[in-house]
Amino acid sequence: MSTIDRSFIGAGSIHIQPYDKSAPLLPIGNVSEFNFSFEEDRKELKNYLGGGGNRNVISRVSGITANLVAHDFTASNISLALRGSVTEASIMPVTDEAQETYGVAGELIPFGHLPDLDQTITVKDSLDTVLVEGDDYQLMKSGIQVIEGGGIDDQGIKVSYTPLKANMVQALVESGREFTLFMEGLNDAQEGLPFNIRVHRVKFSPVQNLGFISDDFASIPLQVDVLADTAISGNGLSSFMQLDLAG
Repeated sequence: MSTIDRSFIGAGSIHIQPYDKSAPLLPIGNVSEFNFSFEEDRKELKNYLGGGGNRNVISRVSGITANLVAHDFTASNISLALRGSVTEASIMPVTDEAQETYGVAGELIPFGHLPDLDQTITVKDSLDTVLVEGDDYQLMKSGIQVIEGGGIDDQGIKVSYTPLKANMVQALVESGREFTLFMEGLNDAQEGLPFNIRVHRVKFSPVQNLGFISDDFASIPLQVDVLADTAISGNGLSSFMQLDLAG
């Protein structure tokens, strides 16, 4: 009797959606790793009649976790890693935003929002005198930098600019968000044979490490707790996950 080759090399896209379905099912992006781990609560009754071994064993799954390694540094992915919230920054022009200064050469003065450097930026000193780029300050991606011998002192400045379109992540302000996770997968070892994984209810844990300076492509290691979904009931149905495998 011949055997059927069922070798497996998995690929595909991971999507998440709030458990309450208050937002659509959206992709996380490029994910290089996705795996599950199962913790076991095991009780053993030793065989005391002689000969060693166990008389009986009871094994229960006490916890399920999943690990993902994401490579797209989007605001939504970073918010998952930091248990944060995401809000869209205003792009309305800002007028006379007050900034404290020391008037020291090389001092960086970041604006309240990321400035659009293609739009007009006006910098005024405490007497409302308009300062000159190149003489008093240098434009930076986050704001301005003080030039030695210029007109910026320790009395503060006022800046007017147009913010870039951006998202703001507020870290560690969300602790109880629950999601549904869905993988649309394919088996590269079987000519792209499809499979799906539905994980009904999950929570993301804060990352242990999240690097922002590196010589290599950065990654976001995400750990997920897989929780029982009591809304799913029925004979033979899992409250944790379902796998659909073609073929």
